[in-house]
Amino acid sequence: MLPIDENLDQELRSRLQAWAEDYDIESGLLNIRTFQEATELLLQHAKAAQTQVALIWVDLLNLPREFVLGGKSCSDTMVQQVATTLCDLAGPQAIVGRFNGSSFLMATLVSDCVQDGVRFAQLVSDELMPKQYRNQSRTEIATGVAFYPSDTTSGEELMRYACLASQQARQLNNAQVVTFNPELLALLRRKREVEEELELALDHNQLTVAYQPKIDLITGQVQGAEALIRWNHPVWGEIPPNDFIPIAENSGLIHRIFDFVLRTALQDTQRWNSHGLVLPVISVNTSVANLRQPDFAYRVREILKEYPVAPASLEVEVTESMLFEHESLFIERLHMLRQIGIRIALDDFGTRYTGIDLLSRVPLDSMKIDKCFVRGIDRSADLRALCHTVIAMARQLKMSTIAEGIERDGELNVMQQMGCDAGQGFLFQKALPAEEFTAFLRSWAGFE
Repeated sequence: MLPIDENLDQELRSRLQAWAEDYDIESGLLNIRTFQEATELLLQHAKAAQTQVALIWVDLLNLPREFVLGGKSCSDTMVQQVATTLCDLAGPQAIVGRFNGSSFLMATLVSDCVQDGVRFAQLVSDELMPKQYRNQSRTEIATGVAFYPSDTTSGEELMRYACLASQQARQLNNAQVVTFNPELLALLRRKREVEEELELALDHNQLTVAYQPKIDLITGQVQGAEALIRWNHPVWGEIPPNDFIPIAENSGLIHRIFDFVLRTALQDTQRWNSHGLVLPVISVNTSVANLRQPDFAYRVREILKEYPVAPASLEVEVTESMLFEHESLFIERLHMLRQIGIRIALDDFGTRYTGIDLLSRVPLDSMKIDKCFVRGIDRSADLRALCHTVIAMARQLKMSTIAEGIERDGELNVMQQMGCDAGQGFLFQKALPAEEFTAFLRSWAGFE
């Protein structure tokens, strides 16, 4: 091998460094800095020509998986092929770049009609979706698009808005391109505001717990109660759990919420028991985010030790969707809870059609029949047949059954006739703050 001249070697290094300052190494596309600079020039041209610019953001969703399965050469090949496809589609008035590993961008001049830009973005998505490279999986992408000047006159905002639209496309989980809408940005800002306010609420004890009774449908006695989180914001007023629990799950605040609800429920149960108002079981809801924590069962056990409440008096409610989507994790964590002596209830049963073979492997004590199967059951033969099947399945698995959402006498009568063990719903009582629930326990006399 001939020795390389030192001057030539330095020249090559300098050229490579200069190239890398403007281009992405793996794809050969513009890097984000150069893409932003080129986009600003394109916007200036569009302004002078009084035309529009579409900025298309493509997220390559399965790139990390291809790296894990096939290594860097495999993922690099997918990146290069996607880059080639984008460059082939880009006309002379378009620029293509790469951002943050699995994100690709294209900015292109379009006609005055925004729909032309949307159609072109869909064409880009359609061309990328069926691609299959070598022995790899097909590309999985999410695509969003934003427009200058319709959405913004700022190049940076144009990129942010297209990115937000791509995130929405990822959530929708289909091949349709999502066009930026100001409502998406307002929703994102609202979520961040709610997250910040929720953290403050936890810091300043603004959250409370309400209790809804579970009634034994045979004896009419209070069988237990479900502890439900409540948030009365000082400015916004009552905020429904469905509005803030998903935000808490994504932010990690759900762990603080669970601990707060558990401690409050145990503390109130201890107080009721000391006053002779014995509550056999107190139920607390959990989420997938809680169950993902390796020390979840340990934390529950440690909190239980703080109160003179038997583990068998605590019931953790988990939804059927968790079992359906996170089977191995679900089963492992629930067995850990069962070893402590804690009861486990399957909430919202019937919404995901879980088979009896899977249910038989899960340590469950009770099954809650979703309210959509209870509401109007006295007027529907189909609902009666469904609930009859669910109750029979629960009996076979040695689980008790609880009917949710009982609001009318007719619904109560049917559930009693079917042999359902317990019920919840406004017919008995809505969820009450602790002091009002104390009065309810003192006054409830069962069925008349």
